[in-house]
Amino acid sequence: MMRYKKLAAAIALSNLAFGSVALAQSNETADTQDENNDAALEQVIVTATKRETNLMDTPIAISAFSEETLDTLGVKNIKDLNNLVPNMSIMVDNESSAPIITMRGVRSTNTTEWGDPAVGVHFDGVYTPRPQGSMALMFDIDRVEVLRGPQGTLFGRNSTVGTVNVISAKPNTDEFEASTQFELGRFNQQVFKGMINIPVSDTFALRAAVVSEQQDSNMTGYYDPNQWDQRYLDVDLVETDSARTPAANSFDNRFFFHDTLYQEVKADPSDFYNNKDQWAARIAANWTPTDDVNWLVTLERFRDQGAGGIGQRDCDRIADRPYDPDNGYLGTCNDIWGNDDNFVAFVNVPGKNDMTMDSVRSHFTYDINDELQFVYNAGYQNQKRVGQIDLDQGYYFWDQMLKWVDTDYTSFSHELQLKSTGDGPLQWIAGYFNFKEDNYMLGQYHGAMGGVSLWHQPERIVKSQAVFGQATYSFTDDLHFTLGLRRTEDTKQDIGGRNYGCWGGDCHPDAWGSVPWGLINWGAFGDLSQQSDEFLAAADDARDALNALPADYYDYPNEDMNIDTQNDVKHSWADTTWRVGVDYDLNDDTLLYAYAANGYKAGGIGDVLYMESTITPENPTGDKFDTSYEGETVVTYELGVKTSLLDGSMNLRANYFYSDYEDQQFTQWELYDTVFIDTFDGEGNPIVEAQDKGTFLTRNASNSMIQGLELEMEWAPWNGGHIGGYLTFLDTEITSDYIGQWSQEVRQVFGIGPNDSLNYDDTAYPQIFRNLKGNELAYSPNASLTVNISHNFEFADGSSLTPFLNVHWEDESYTSIDNNETWTFDEGVIPEYIDLDVYTDKRDAWAMATASLKYTSASQNWFAEAWVYNLTDEDVNWWQGYAGSTPMAGKAQRNYGLRFGYSW
Repeated sequence: MMRYKKLAAAIALSNLAFGSVALAQSNETADTQDENNDAALEQVIVTATKRETNLMDTPIAISAFSEETLDTLGVKNIKDLNNLVPNMSIMVDNESSAPIITMRGVRSTNTTEWGDPAVGVHFDGVYTPRPQGSMALMFDIDRVEVLRGPQGTLFGRNSTVGTVNVISAKPNTDEFEASTQFELGRFNQQVFKGMINIPVSDTFALRAAVVSEQQDSNMTGYYDPNQWDQRYLDVDLVETDSARTPAANSFDNRFFFHDTLYQEVKADPSDFYNNKDQWAARIAANWTPTDDVNWLVTLERFRDQGAGGIGQRDCDRIADRPYDPDNGYLGTCNDIWGNDDNFVAFVNVPGKNDMTMDSVRSHFTYDINDELQFVYNAGYQNQKRVGQIDLDQGYYFWDQMLKWVDTDYTSFSHELQLKSTGDGPLQWIAGYFNFKEDNYMLGQYHGAMGGVSLWHQPERIVKSQAVFGQATYSFTDDLHFTLGLRRTEDTKQDIGGRNYGCWGGDCHPDAWGSVPWGLINWGAFGDLSQQSDEFLAAADDARDALNALPADYYDYPNEDMNIDTQNDVKHSWADTTWRVGVDYDLNDDTLLYAYAANGYKAGGIGDVLYMESTITPENPTGDKFDTSYEGETVVTYELGVKTSLLDGSMNLRANYFYSDYEDQQFTQWELYDTVFIDTFDGEGNPIVEAQDKGTFLTRNASNSMIQGLELEMEWAPWNGGHIGGYLTFLDTEITSDYIGQWSQEVRQVFGIGPNDSLNYDDTAYPQIFRNLKGNELAYSPNASLTVNISHNFEFADGSSLTPFLNVHWEDESYTSIDNNETWTFDEGVIPEYIDLDVYTDKRDAWAMATASLKYTSASQNWFAEAWVYNLTDEDVNWWQGYAGSTPMAGKAQRNYGLRFGYSW
């Protein structure tokens, strides 16, 4: 109940604020503000309704940014839009190098080829299916538009909660233009931008643009031969007694290496994890052969040859943890590694993320007559990527890596539109959308002490088609009614997909359960004097056999691999989405609007899994574990107002929304089976030990409620001055039963023994399950605030100096739907040496500032700018996780630099 009271109070305060400003306007005199006020704000034109409209006259919650604004804020790709839009947060999945956009509490963490983003991303109005595509550098753009709320009628696919549209600058026939821009920053950052616009004739123009960015890693990296797999390390193995074993289980690594340590090698920051090495180029041609025809074609290539991202240690969360190796509870970062620096990493697998993305976009318009226009938008995109990432950084002694051997995603999209262009009271648009994506994937997960899981998906197909229409009728000059409908059909299919397992001793020389692990005395784990000579010899042989193999040995299926799953499967979904809205021009400066709209996102299919624990002679493959899931739907109700005050020097936008989700899709790691392997106890006697099997699973978890208030302001209070920003209030809640698992180191946290089953449907350990009804959604702070302040000091010679300050604050929030701190346990359920605060998924309230100082020449053709991102070096976790005995995070870090630009 308290959360609703807070929201009601927020609404009341916003009403008071709007009333006060309106009163100020009504009392304003002509002496202080007049029609020629130099401080008036410029109009912003957007295409949110697939027509060009003034942002303040568009009955949608929308934010728009010009390239100059994005440069000032340091935005180079969609990830950098984080916290610049009301109720929008963006993190990056390091394993897939894909952004995860959260908007109004809704997100999708399934970044696989089966997953669909919760926020649709478009470039020049053309849908881009792979989330990695939205990481392409944003350069030479006209603006970025971010639409909030369901866009299920006009944009459709995967726009249940909003849409991002990046609109590039178009070639123009007006004049020759060219510009260059250089940037130097911390960690040896070097950025170059260039653009040239050539009017070839009165009807044809070309425009080309290029950007490149290099930056060293912000990590102090070491290549560590003390971890199990040495095949990827191009370093000399130098034995030493003084090498620091960095892993949380360094004790275990020393054990398996017979107490022999190797000197770690410091990595070159230019090619270590978290570096940047990317470029993009675009060429566009715009042809207007007649007054009625226009054809724009854009070709673009983006290339990323960086090392990919990696998570950092979160030493702050374990700063007070006691050192207790006997209980597998290994103290602080200083106890484990000898320092408390979050930005140090020890890896045995160098990072790699070699991605190429080619795009072709075509926009053709034909004015049939004065009242009717035909539009054809077409898009092609091909993304190829190979890469590898060290998953554990030595946190687990069994040593994990993920490798994308080859991926090839190819998509085609077509959209036909027929729309009215006259001045009549009825304005309408009708269209047909067709999309197909054909994906190829080959990759592997390698747990060096356990074996290899390889997946080969030669053809995974996604198809979507829709018919849509939307019309607005003006009953009067001020009162407008909108109705929209869209019918969508989606199909997803796997043809020939196979998952291979490489677990036996014949396939993998150190597979778990075979020699040497069947010989180990686990009761005296770590005590070499208690281990048999047979085990020590077998451990040496297994490790040497693994490292004698080529690094690509497991990249392709071999004869000793087992086919674990055959993934041939096909499913289809369909739904009708709608929009009903009304907007009213209260006066020339104020728009009131209300709408109800729904959104739909298709379901998905995944690998076909089988539960080994259910294998019997009558059921030789075991029970099938169904990983498919159904589509999700949402209905949103929104009330809004947009008003221009103080003779155009202030724009205010406010909206209240309420969203009701059904069958909302959540993706989390879940255990689905427990199998048992033969091993030995501390006395060398044969025993059976449990081994948990899990997967990242998307489920139609539950229904949820989301409501919020969003206030935005742009104000030019004096000549040269600007104050803007937003204030939001958000309330989210899972409203139906949803049984979730504790997702962090289950056996360690609950002290569950190695011989016990943790099957998802097993009731033997009810403490690891909770009904998450009533929990908050992830990355959904109850309140957030952004303020932008700048002033343009003009000098007598015509030059100017502009200081700029951006401050963002947001309330505490959760980074998952688990809300771990709300879980309560009976005494004795959690071992005494476990501190649950370490496992929290809560992120504290935080604030961050970005500042810049820009000098513009009197001729307006060059500028110089100094900037600082995260001015106070605020410690912010963009995401949180856990590995072994150590919490992980993606942490913000201060950056700074200089930017120079010249145009002619």
